[in-house]
Amino acid sequence: MNRFDARDNENLYEYEKLPCEYCGEYKTYEGHDGCLGELIGITNACCGHGNKNKAYVQFLDGTSIRGNDAITIQNILKRNSQNYQDMNREYQDRLNFLNSSVKFYKEKWNL
Repeated sequence: MNRFDARDNENLYEYEKLPCEYCGEYKTYEGHDGCLGELIGITNACCGHGNKNKAYVQFLDGTSIRGNDAITIQNILKRNSQNYQDMNREYQDRLNFLNSSVKFYKEKWNL
């Protein structure tokens, strides 16, 4: 995953350039909390940076969940998002294999 290098962006507030005080991760290049990464199916999330009461998840319909429930949802979404990314990589690998096979046979048979 690409990591955000705050030194490259002069338009950020000072606190956005610092790593998380709790986990030490920098924001991702896309601006997500480093420990959460990109979560599928939500618009915003915050890990709380060590304060469970500040953690939240905001869904696509605008509803939000905060606190310990938000952390539980984040853990589920991290697992499912990783599974989705793994499936997508596997799909891309299969697609690349099929495309290379088609290319090979087209060249072999002069198609």
